[in-house]
Amino acid sequence: MSEDDGIHSFDVGSIKLTMIADGVIPLPAEIFPTLDEDVFRSTLSRVGVSSDTFPAAVNAFVIEIDETVHLVDAGAGSTIAPTLGKVSERLGTAGYAPEQIQSLIVSHLHPDHIGGAVSEGRAVFPNAEMIVSETEHAFWTDPDNRANAPEDSQPFFDMATGAINAYEDRLRLLSGEADVITGITALPLPGHTPGHCGFAISSGRDNLLIWADIVHMQHLQFNDPEVYLAFDVDPEQAVATRKKVLDQVAVDNLAIAGMHLLYPGTGQVEKKASGGYQFIQD
Repeated sequence: MSEDDGIHSFDVGSIKLTMIADGVIPLPAEIFPTLDEDVFRSTLSRVGVSSDTFPAAVNAFVIEIDETVHLVDAGAGSTIAPTLGKVSERLGTAGYAPEQIQSLIVSHLHPDHIGGAVSEGRAVFPNAEMIVSETEHAFWTDPDNRANAPEDSQPFFDMATGAINAYEDRLRLLSGEADVITGITALPLPGHTPGHCGFAISSGRDNLLIWADIVHMQHLQFNDPEVYLAFDVDPEQAVATRKKVLDQVAVDNLAIAGMHLLYPGTGQVEKKASGGYQFIQD
């Protein structure tokens, strides 16, 4: 497959992974509250983007282990923008039927990660167990949290609870660092949301970290990890988590995959002598 297909397959030991691109989400300057708008616009110009928004990738990952098929996140479906919602179609192109998905492993319950898991109130993956952090589940299902959230954020709570309800008879909650299945370990990476998780993939001597939303705009946040998003529930913790993870993967020379990294969504991180980090895209 190719970038045009939005599909990229690779192996971690005996485990097969397939990145499925859901499309792109346009990020405006105001999504980064502390960033000078001139820096944002000069970054767009430097990377050849002619519009006033950055087309950030939205990705999901299929994982095949011992003839079982699992999906990490499900894209946005029709919840956000017409530039998104391609996961279902591209799963078919990659050779997967919705009925094959045995686990829907959720990094966090934002719409661009679980919108594609539900259609007209029903589970898109009829045989899948939804697996999510209990901290994440508790946050989005708390009516007081919804009531106290800004009005424009309250639909996020409705979409999260809608997805949970669609899978309520097949729901597994994880506590802290936990084995999801053999070869996949959930790692709490809080800040972006309270229960935001990454997933360590391990087979033999090969390892990879699906770090979910540690970075949203790769041309900004590798160089300056202090840049955070308006949608970060706890910006200070999100920055601290990003710095910790960037340092860890750089020191350990660990391969990473991300939900908002541009195609093919994978690579490695190096620490720069001048400060910040550099992303080496596969």
